[in-house]
Amino acid sequence: MSFKFSFVGALCFAAVAALPCRANDLNVVVTIAPVHSLAASVMVGVGEPKLLLTGGASAHTYSMKPSDAKALQGAQIVVQVSDGYEVFMQKALKTLPKNARLITLDKIGGIMLLPVREGGDFEEHDHAAHGGHSHGHKHGGKHAQADDEHDSHIWFDTQNAAAIVDALAAEFAKAAPQYSATFAANAERTKQKLTALDAEIGQMLEPVRQKPFIVFHDVLQYFEKRYGVTAVGAVTLSPERQPSAKRLKSVQAKIATLGAVCVFAEPQFSPKLVDTVISGTNAKKGTLDEIGVGLTPGPDLYFEFIRSNAKNLRDCLI
Repeated sequence: MSFKFSFVGALCFAAVAALPCRANDLNVVVTIAPVHSLAASVMVGVGEPKLLLTGGASAHTYSMKPSDAKALQGAQIVVQVSDGYEVFMQKALKTLPKNARLITLDKIGGIMLLPVREGGDFEEHDHAAHGGHSHGHKHGGKHAQADDEHDSHIWFDTQNAAAIVDALAAEFAKAAPQYSATFAANAERTKQKLTALDAEIGQMLEPVRQKPFIVFHDVLQYFEKRYGVTAVGAVTLSPERQPSAKRLKSVQAKIATLGAVCVFAEPQFSPKLVDTVISGTNAKKGTLDEIGVGLTPGPDLYFEFIRSNAKNLRDCLI
């Protein structure tokens, strides 16, 4: 094993004159899989970012492992969604190397932020106003310089994803300027794919836009606003806490009064709660995924993630 390490090191040393050793050129650590996928798309041909949350782990309940701390200590760039979403990162970020660059995505330019919806009842919102596949952002959202009272699930909007791609390409180019042309070309190609995905999802969801549904927790707001689909409430206000019996009865009543067609579980949390909620009603059970559980990390994951959620939503509501 020591021979193999020395041999690889010798190859790396010998290659320096022709091309810098890419394994050490840019060390990027990303918290969640959908954002990691966008970073990986920008880094194609240069290297691969490190993903922290693997194997279906939830940011809501995650605890840092020694291997995570080690990865962060070696990082040149760390990418997180927001200060409030990856709470598990708070202590680790205080011990980052001085030369490490932290990118917090809800603070970058071009990101549209939507306010947190209070409580678990969304039906008071004017969903009819979002009945089309909007290419604008006339949804009462706030820009990144606003206060922290916003929904952190920004990656569910493909236009936000495009802004993330641009920001990452720019930051990566600062850290590894020898690859700036590659990052720029990768970013443009990724944004073209995002534009095509956006059109595909809009068409896919056209038949179910006015059909009400209930989510497990309020994760889908950006997706709803982007594609005009109609969530009317959530099973739980906080996914790491068990909802009370009173809460579950309230959701059951909502299914009846609002005619919710489907109630969606999430793969990281117990589906039994959804089984309880839909018992005795006409609602069906589906699954929506917050961060791409079961998908292979890499450049294609983001597209599979959005496509899979859209298909699961349509198939349950149709």
